[in-house]
Amino acid sequence: MRTTAGTKINFSTAIQLIGALAIIVAGLGCQPKDVRPGLWLSGELVEKTVTDWTFTDEIDEIFIQTSTWYLFPHSTTIWGAEMGGNFFIASYGHGELDEDRKHWENNVARNPEAKLRIDGKLYKVTVTPVTDARQIAKLDKRYNTKYDMVDTFGDELPNWWYYRAAQRD
Repeated sequence: MRTTAGTKINFSTAIQLIGALAIIVAGLGCQPKDVRPGLWLSGELVEKTVTDWTFTDEIDEIFIQTSTWYLFPHSTTIWGAEMGGNFFIASYGHGELDEDRKHWENNVARNPEAKLRIDGKLYKVTVTPVTDARQIAKLDKRYNTKYDMVDTFGDELPNWWYYRAAQRD
């Protein structure tokens, strides 16, 4: 086997390189932690429809896994809150939505199917943006109650963009 530089690589060396690459990818496939993203989320898949998301009230950080354009999943830590029987996730920034989007937001704009990991369990969801001003105002209050935004961010609160995460089969 020849590389593009014309160097010969024997079959054994190629297998070793592939094995090393597989180990690296497996190592990178770890769960996200704080600001460090990950790849595949692991956990027990919940197939029963969730009708009461209030169990998330005491859980501050959850994880989302989205599909990327480059075929590997992207997972990261996010915040979520229940309101009115539905579950919502959010992102924040200091500019306009398009310039401040997180990777996961760009991914769900392309493909709204995602997975959430909450308390070690996986939920398949469809993620859709919340656009109704009244609902956004209610979600602002709900998130402020759950996460104490002034304590977290100080006096300069960022803009928030909310998404409904509806469980799917």
